[in-house]
Amino acid sequence: MVKRKERFLFSFPIKIFYNHSVLKSLKQILKNRGVTLVEVLIASSLFAIAVVVAGDILVSDVQLEKKTSIQNTLASEMRIILQQISSEIQNGTIDYDEYYSVCVLQNNCKSGVSTSAFYGFYNGVYGSRFYDPGRSLDGAATNNPEDLGAECSFPTPQNGKECEVVYNLSVDLNTGQNPFTGDPNDANAFCDKKNGNRGVCNQITGGSVNVDKLFILDKTGTRKTMIAKKLIRNVEGGESDYALGKVVMNGKDYDQNGVMDIFSCADGYKCYNESSIIAKLSPFKMIVKDADFVTPWSTDLTSAFEGSANSSTFVPITPLFATVKDVQFIIHPLEDPYKAYAEADMKGQPSVTIVITMGLASPAAKNYPGAFPDITLQTTVAAGVTTRIDSYPPVVELKDAASKNWLKDMIDSLPEQLSLQAVP
Repeated sequence: MVKRKERFLFSFPIKIFYNHSVLKSLKQILKNRGVTLVEVLIASSLFAIAVVVAGDILVSDVQLEKKTSIQNTLASEMRIILQQISSEIQNGTIDYDEYYSVCVLQNNCKSGVSTSAFYGFYNGVYGSRFYDPGRSLDGAATNNPEDLGAECSFPTPQNGKECEVVYNLSVDLNTGQNPFTGDPNDANAFCDKKNGNRGVCNQITGGSVNVDKLFILDKTGTRKTMIAKKLIRNVEGGESDYALGKVVMNGKDYDQNGVMDIFSCADGYKCYNESSIIAKLSPFKMIVKDADFVTPWSTDLTSAFEGSANSSTFVPITPLFATVKDVQFIIHPLEDPYKAYAEADMKGQPSVTIVITMGLASPAAKNYPGAFPDITLQTTVAAGVTTRIDSYPPVVELKDAASKNWLKDMIDSLPEQLSLQAVP
């Protein structure tokens, strides 16, 4: 019994020591085991891929956040601009007289047209188109505009003498139709088919017209606001940058008859009063006599903005970090409904649909690599004025001693004289 017990006691520690040595050896083998080149390459590749993917995600997130921020800023600025323009329209009306002056008389509204135009000129010619000039004292056929205004029957008109008796049949008659006789579809504030399709006849669709300039007249009829696409900078090898430009004009009533004769730039806008402009107004006797006016010139829209309001007629009202890719003003109806009250197709309150597309200007685009989508916003605004604003003087105004009138002088000053329709 003793021997067996001793054997057991001696054999147990030996067994334990043997097992511990095996484990220690295995651990040492595993600890000193080498790594192959293939395994190193695989591990390095996986690590590099993970770093690149993580870096791409980080850069994409930063760029996305940056683009989202500038897009939100641009969209917010566009909404503010649309609200400002809407407010102008709601506190005024569409300036049909100015559209007739620029689009028809000066033929300057067609896209791609290189001719220049002056703004604020020929006020009242559109309003006169609705008037039948009446009969002539000598029985001769009468024409618009030559015979607009009243004739004196006694005494014979002489300079410095007042008329005592007006020939009543010569007083102009408001027909509520343009042209005052014939087919009313022959002419409107934007198109004159009788005179070689002057204006923007091809831009008229379904009783509306699409133009790239907005002319607004305030409710008093004494203040004009003009908004158009203005060049900011030419970009070599790329698209030029544009903004919406604005100019404001105040009316001048030289003969104190309550109707504005011409409009001059408001303070704070750099406009033109050069000799070439004065020469164009030489037929306007009473205006040239007190030639204290300055006028915008359409060529300013294609001249690059030099960085300050003192260097440009049209002052940018959109942020300069953005560019106006496209702007459309869709105007309805084609005539002032309060002047064209006899034209069935011209019913309805004047309204403007504004569609504007903007993107990043070239200097800002360099900070946002990759595609930057343009933003387009649209709104429709109805004019706030619900009455007629007179632009044609009182119909009892007399012709001068030579049987001429200021409207005839205006038409004669145009580069191409219009052959306006005679009374049948």
